[in-house]
Amino acid sequence: MDKNDEELKWYEIKAKKRMRGSPKNNADENKHGSKSEKGKEKSGEREFEDGKKNAKKSTGKFSESSGKKRYSGKKETLVAKELGSILDPSSIPDDAKKILADFKSIIEATHPLNSKQRALLSQKILELSHTLTDERGQRRLGYMNQPATLAAYTHYFLWWNLVRLTRLFSNLPDDFFSLSENAVCLDSGSGPLTVPIALFLSRPELRDKKLKWYCMDISSQALSIGENLLLSVAAKLEKESWQIVRVKGDFGDDIKEKADLITSANVFNEISDGSDMPPDYLAKKYTDGLLSYSSGKDGAKVLLIEPGVPKSSRLLSLMRDSLIRKKYFPLSPCPHFGDCPMDGKRGGKWCNFAFSVDDAPTALKKISDSAKLPKTRAVLSFVAAEKKSGAEAESDEKNLVFRIASDPIRLPGHRTGFYACSKIGLLLVVTESKLHSGESLCVPMPKSEPEIDEKSGAKIIRC
Repeated sequence: MDKNDEELKWYEIKAKKRMRGSPKNNADENKHGSKSEKGKEKSGEREFEDGKKNAKKSTGKFSESSGKKRYSGKKETLVAKELGSILDPSSIPDDAKKILADFKSIIEATHPLNSKQRALLSQKILELSHTLTDERGQRRLGYMNQPATLAAYTHYFLWWNLVRLTRLFSNLPDDFFSLSENAVCLDSGSGPLTVPIALFLSRPELRDKKLKWYCMDISSQALSIGENLLLSVAAKLEKESWQIVRVKGDFGDDIKEKADLITSANVFNEISDGSDMPPDYLAKKYTDGLLSYSSGKDGAKVLLIEPGVPKSSRLLSLMRDSLIRKKYFPLSPCPHFGDCPMDGKRGGKWCNFAFSVDDAPTALKKISDSAKLPKTRAVLSFVAAEKKSGAEAESDEKNLVFRIASDPIRLPGHRTGFYACSKIGLLLVVTESKLHSGESLCVPMPKSEPEIDEKSGAKIIRC
């Protein structure tokens, strides 16, 4: 038994002991807390779909007792510098926008529907939506092997995922995609190759590189459809497609080479469903499994994307901690290497980013309406990390960088606030500027200890 196996065995024993404890104390980590966690997740989904409701719920009062400064007390206003956004639509290449707008024609050319499938498409989309959200506890892991389900996924959910991922990938740091010629990549739970297709669209600098992608999924049909879609996208861009190695298998199965880039999208929320093990145990297990595929060299990268709901965000935050312990440090969205202040714990905030889909393809929005699934915004949680053996904690003591991770919040005195992540913890940024989810800003480090928001415990920064 190697060292990693010994750690897992010890950790599992510890987890089982914890599960025998009081449900009151362990509600976040064992099956006694699962109903409450699911309720929280559903509540989070509703908040994401209704910005006004979310803003109203988040409005808080400021401490007027216990020795804490009041909101109306002495104020320190800081000058903020904008550093960019991870959701800037102008970063998406123009040719990618054109292909996304007409992606229906690509799908129909590679995976046409017969008359019966076309008639039932809206119904199957709605059924699959329930399967992926409020009924996911009853979902079978092999659901993508069912022809009707795969058709609904390919003609609808794949398209929406490309809208989300091209927005994100186009705005991730250039350094994160500094892959060498002939680099090896792995996409775990690839389905119809959503991540490789989105990356081909989003990053023109990678299109001419001879990348080899191991695409792993338990559905060989989904992998086949995805490869055909990627070939069609590459042809429209007048480029040669990357080399695709289809791997019919599950997470943990072997591949022949170690990867320089490992990706997964909407995978770990699925494989963790039904597990009665605590999330910190699962996070360590999944992280160790992912890194077993990695080359482990400096510059090796991991990109994890999950739905922007509390349960998924909690798991990603814990996986982020596990990655840091293995010297894989977050490049995005985190502006720091320290503890995550938006880790999805019960009663706290969870790290997620949302954007309006007003500019989404018209044909895609029509499908949403016909399936009775109208969309106003898209939401996701993610972490992008890179192996850096010599990485150390941040040394800049003069400036404070933070990332906006909420909708606008109405505050007393007709003010507006936003929750944000920073190296000094959770922030409540009070400003008259119009900020958006995903934006990063920098201010001088406050000269005095910031006031504390009584409701959230966040440090108040005015800019």
